[in-house]
Amino acid sequence: MEPINTKKPSIGLFLLMSAVYFGAYFGLKYLVFGGAMPWYYNVALIIGCLLLALALKNRFQN
Repeated sequence: MEPINTKKPSIGLFLLMSAVYFGAYFGLKYLVFGGAMPWYYNVALIIGCLLLALALKNRFQN
C-alpha cells in the first residue's frame, strides 16, 4: 500500500482555480464581448488557467 501523498493540491486550490476560470470566462463573455465571445479566447483562457495551475502545483511541491 502506498503512503498518502501530502504534497497533493488541496480542494481549496481546486475551488480557487475554478472560480478564477469561471469568473474570467463569464466576465469576458458578458461584460467585455456582450455575450458573443470568439472561441479562441476561450481556448486561450483554458490554456492560461492550466498553466497557472501547473505553476502553482510546482510551487507547492518544492
